[in-house]
Order: sequence, then structure tokens, then C-alpha cells
Amino acid sequence: MPVKPPRGGNTHVDVPGGPSRPGDVDTSLPDPSIRRGVDLGLALDDLQLRAGPSRDTHADVVRPEPTVLVQRTAVDIPHPAAAPLLENYLIGARITLPDADSRGLRAFNKRTYVDLSEGGTVLVAMDPVNATYRARLPNERHPSGPELVRDIDSGLWHPREGVDLTLRAQVKKSLPELSDRQADDFVSRFGDKETLENELKRIQLGLPQLERELSTWTNALKDSPGAEYASRLSLSAKLIQLYKWQGDDLDPWGRVYRGGRMAGFRLDINLSEWPMQRAPLFSTPINSVVSLTLRGSLSQTPKDFFAGFPSLGTLRTSGQMMYGLPDGVGRLTELRVVDLSNPLLHLSLVDIEQLKQLPRLRELNLEGHPLGYGFSIRDMTELRVLKLGNTSLVDLPGGLNELAGWSRLQVLDLQRNPFIGRAPDVTGMSELRVLNLTQTGISQIPGGLGTGNGPKGLEILKLGENSLFDAPSLEGMSKLRELDLSSTDIDKFPDGITSEIPATVLNLANNRIRSIPESVELRAGFNLTGNPITDPASLRRLIFARRQTGTDIWLGVESVDASADLWLRHVPHAQAPEKLALWDRLNTFSESSLFSRIRNLSRTPEFFVERQLLERRVWAFLESFEKAGAVERSRLRDVARKETSPGKMLERLEEEIKALDPGRQNQPLHYLPKRPRLD
Repeated sequence: MPVKPPRGGNTHVDVPGGPSRPGDVDTSLPDPSIRRGVDLGLALDDLQLRAGPSRDTHADVVRPEPTVLVQRTAVDIPHPAAAPLLENYLIGARITLPDADSRGLRAFNKRTYVDLSEGGTVLVAMDPVNATYRARLPNERHPSGPELVRDIDSGLWHPREGVDLTLRAQVKKSLPELSDRQADDFVSRFGDKETLENELKRIQLGLPQLERELSTWTNALKDSPGAEYASRLSLSAKLIQLYKWQGDDLDPWGRVYRGGRMAGFRLDINLSEWPMQRAPLFSTPINSVVSLTLRGSLSQTPKDFFAGFPSLGTLRTSGQMMYGLPDGVGRLTELRVVDLSNPLLHLSLVDIEQLKQLPRLRELNLEGHPLGYGFSIRDMTELRVLKLGNTSLVDLPGGLNELAGWSRLQVLDLQRNPFIGRAPDVTGMSELRVLNLTQTGISQIPGGLGTGNGPKGLEILKLGENSLFDAPSLEGMSKLRELDLSSTDIDKFPDGITSEIPATVLNLANNRIRSIPESVELRAGFNLTGNPITDPASLRRLIFARRQTGTDIWLGVESVDASADLWLRHVPHAQAPEKLALWDRLNTFSESSLFSRIRNLSRTPEFFVERQLLERRVWAFLESFEKAGAVERSRLRDVARKETSPGKMLERLEEEIKALDPGRQNQPLHYLPKRPRLD
């Protein structure tokens, strides 16, 4: 089977300068099991192959002499020429990409990347002609590579399959209103000639009935035209188009693909515009709709609503207030994904029971809906993703710990259910990538975690806000990207932390850690705030880490002293009256925000190990602030208000004062203490 790239987090990829490659350049796909390094500040436009300038994409491709064959011809659509090889577009130089968004796109430096199902990553752009995504080279304005489509199941991207021109002609003969692209989608969906002909016959037989039913519905408002009448006309036209597999050519997200082949279409329905009647709106099913999003309010449940969409594989809700689901969810045998996380949806017990009748579900998201006692997933043995956060569960979902090996489960999210009280056993969950047990009332680490029979590819582990007292070992978790052990009452770092594990986030905030092991490399993404760190060496390392990363890895508790005394501990007695007078002159109501930010400096590591120097810097700033004009003061207030890091705030204020006073360009704002003389 092909090796898939990492599913989330920072992906390290290679960016080529052109499509051609010399023989000594490694063109193999990147191994996703190896985490690559970070090349910060890399400009993609500046990347060129060392072998020389790029040439035409097809310059090195040896093509056979054209041959005339008396047979059906498969081509890649919409370009009749032979498609460029996708391997020529694989990224070559190493950069770090952010997580993919909900559409499977990774945005970096105003460019868009996608992960391929066969492994590797390519740069893509929207084709301006037909609104499709194609692979592109860094130096291209318009993409020249193969068209790519996203698989609805894996979220990865495939080259779009070519189609048979003879079958395309057959489709357009029966449905002449379809464009070439729409006809190609039809052929891609049904494949062989016999299946395609059967679907064309079904459409021809059922279309008149559907048109009559929809016409009756729209004509009921014909004598009082208005917004509702126009809405009915629009929805009727949309349903007829989808019945004929006629999608929108300019809406790439309206089409759904599996493995590079057309699967169907997405449809968004406002239920407040749907008729409430005893009989279904239409008796002719629309098989092309495989993904449905419901929005709008419901005063009552439509009869057999889902009977019109028997091929649904994905059901979501969005937007406005909804009271319950339409009737018939439990009879959707093809349903694989149910996302009902819309907080404005109110599910009934009947709705919950209908969901239990869907044993083939792969993804279930009920976040925010009270489930209470007795919710079971015992029959949902094909689940890959289970999200039950904030659902008032008082125990683990029925069946989670009873069945041997939920080996297919990839995401288990039970966060914000404080009465669960016991951790699930993850033994046998070999494919688990995300485990979120934040604030679930557990007091022990989940069974199987960190063992030979536990998850090997765990990427995100969140156990925060539980009284664990002991941290799990990270040994063997080579793919871990995020670890959250905040507010778990641990007093030391977990074993197994390295320069690459976890890769992006380590949250140990609000625990009882007093020092940082020398073996731990402090880096961006670490959060140690709220720990009683008193070790001077650790505090100095935190100062250095902030200057290196630009972020506060640790901040202490802010002092309650709002007076000038906070900054007078090391001031000579003779200078104290002068400092107090300065403080009183500036500490007015109009400057209360600025002085609040100054007090925030008591949280910095400098306050504990460089307090004398920090006091000098504070008084030097206040003296400069008093001398500054109105415009200069406004700029300084702006810096203090916008900079969230206290330590960085003071540094930026000092830089701003130097910029305003040319005479101080090469001088510190404060006098440094004299170094002790070494004998």
C-alpha cells in the first residue's frame, strides 16, 4: 500500500526550482516516518536546483511515435494533451508547513500546498479557466500540472482520473445540457457502459415526475411572488440539476471524490424553507447528493425527509437554531460521517436512538449535546473518529472498554466531561493519533499508553486539568506533536522529551515544577507558566529562551504591590524621594494602563534573578517617558498596550526611546552596575 504523509502538524517538504532533475538528485518520495528539520526563513521563489536553471516540464520525457488505434481512448480532462508527470511537481527543499485546513489545504507564504495520497506534497493553484486545483511549479503564474481532487475519506489528494470519450458522448446525447466537465463527472462516477446506461434510463424515467412535484410546490406561491417564491424556484432548479448529476463547474468544493473518482455532490439546505407536510416533498430520490449540510430552524419534523437522499455518506448541521433532526436518519445505510457539533442544535432522545442504528459510522461528532447516562457505541465497530466533548457523560461510552481492540479508532475526544472519572484503556488502539481526555476527572494515566500494545503513532495527547500527579513517559512516541499536561499536579518533566518530541507543543502550565532539567532544550511551543520555578539557572535559561524564540515560556505570579515600593528595593536611600516624586507625577488615571503593564514585569524571570538591573531599567524608562512629548508618549503607550510579553514589552519600549532620542543610539537607558573586581 502507498505510504501516506503525516496527517497533521508541521510537515517538512522539499521545494524544487523547476521540473527537471539531474540524475544524481534523489527523487524518491519523502519518508513520513522521519521528522525532518526546520529551515526557517526559506523563500520559495529563491529556491533553484543546483544542477542549473529549470527547463520545460516535458523536455526530458521521451514519447513514443503516435499510433492510431481503433478503440476507446482515455484522456485526462479537460486538457487533451498527455498530462505532465505529477512527480515533477513534488516539493524538493525543506520547509515547515502548518496544519491543513478543513479543505485539506496548507497555506504558507501566500502559497497553497496539498498532501498526496501516494506520499509527498505539491504546490497547487486554482486553474482560472475551470476553477479546479492543479499542481504548479514555484515559478509558474498559472498551474501546468495534473488536476488534483481531494478524497472525502482520507482528506488526501489524488490526480483526477481520465474518462472514455465515447462514454462522454453517450452521456451528452442523453443529457445535452451537461458541459464536458459535468459529463466527465458522470462517466467517472459510473465507470462501465452498462452501469452508466442504467443510470441514464433511471434519470429519463424519473425526471418528469420530479419536475411535476417540484412545480406543484413552487406554483403554490405563484400568485404571491416574493422572497419565498424565488427561494423555492432556486431550490427546485438546484434539485433538478443534481438529479441529472449536473454540478456547478465553478464550484470545486461542491463535488465529492473518492480515490480520484467522482462520488457525488454536496448540498446545503435551509430547513426553514422546506415544506412541512405529511407526504414527502418528492418521491423521486436524488442519488447524487452524498454530503448534506442542514441549517435553519424547524418548527416540526418533515415526514421521511431523508428518503429523498438515500446515498448520503456525510451529514452535518450548521448555523441557526434547530430543534431535532428530520425523520429517517436511522435508515441512511450509507451514512459514514455525522457531525452534529452545531451548538444551536437541540437533539432529542429519539434523535440519539436513531444514531445508534448506524453501525457503519466512521466519524461521529456530538460535541456539546447532553448525553448523560447510557450512551453506547457498542455496535459502531467501524468508528475512526469519536468526538463527545462536553456532553455531560458520567461514564465512558458503552462498549469502549469492552470490545477487544478498537484498532481502527484514530481520534478519541472526551474532553470537558468531568464526571467520567476513569480513563479508557487504549491497549490495542494501534491507529490512535489523537487522544483528548482534558478535564474528565481521571486520576490515572490511560491503560496501555506508552506500552508495546498501545498506540504507536500518537500525534496529540491531551490529559490536562486532571489530578494525575504522575506524568506519562514519552518513550516510543516518536510522532508526538502536541502534549498537554497542564494543571495535572506533576512536579517534574515527563521522561522522553527530546529536541523533537513533542514536535510543536508542550504545555506543562500550572503544575508544581521547580526546575528545568539541563537535558531539556527550551524552544517555541513550550508553556511552563504558573510553575513555582525558583532555580536561578532555570530562570536564566528562560530569559535566554524568550530572546531566542520571541515568546514567554514561563511567567510567574504578578505581584499584588501596585506602589512604587515594588521598584525601590535596590534604589539608594538618597535617591528614593526623587523616584517617589517621579512615580507620583506619572501615576495618574490617564496612565493607569501603562502602570499596570509595568507591574506585569514582576512576572518575568528577570524580576527574580536580575531584579536590581530590572529596577534600573524601569526607572530609566519612566524618566524618559516624562521627558517625551505628546506624540512620543502616545507611541510608547501603544507599544505597551499591544505587546503581550512583559519582557519583550520593556525591550521594545527601550528601543522606541532610543529611536526617538538620537543621542542615546549607542547608550543604554540605565547605568549598568559595576562588575566586581577579580583579584
